[in-house]
Amino acid sequence: VLVGLAVGPDADRLRQLAPSVIWIALLFATVTVADRFERIDRADDAFSALWLVAADRRAIYLAKVVSLTLVLVILQVGLWLLAVVLLDLSLRIELLALLPIIWLTAWSTASVGALALALVSAAAHRMLLLPVLLLPLLVPTLVAGVGASVAVLEGRLADAVGWATILTIEAALFCGLGILLYEAAAAPE
Repeated sequence: VLVGLAVGPDADRLRQLAPSVIWIALLFATVTVADRFERIDRADDAFSALWLVAADRRAIYLAKVVSLTLVLVILQVGLWLLAVVLLDLSLRIELLALLPIIWLTAWSTASVGALALALVSAAAHRMLLLPVLLLPLLVPTLVAGVGASVAVLEGRLADAVGWATILTIEAALFCGLGILLYEAAAAPE
């Protein structure tokens, strides 16, 4: 809504900005949903109990990544459907190429979000620190997501494959770092 007010009623310009707006919404949703998941985990010291019984604590991180990825995929699909309806984007079979892009960006974002949240979970002002930590880490993912979705919308699928390769590398890198660092970052006090 804010972007629409800033740009004005120019429908063509809004269509051009649709991928950027969707990825900004993804960043906001990541912060909000990750914090909500963390509050649920920390309620009544449930996380401490889970920490004590987990044989492999990396499984906690992977479960957080999977759950956050699923929520972000559902959110992105909904946002793209809204963009198709509200911005009158043309429906073409090539738009199905957005599905792997959606999954890769959600996976990458969830991997970073789960690790970042583990780093700031004990802080008093977690909701203020989380975006400060997440934004610089998610810039490459957001840039690649915008590039890939613009390429798909313009029918340049070969370019979208290049961006998807970058997203795959980012997602695997962030997930690997999370698996390596999660236990040290998330240990309850």
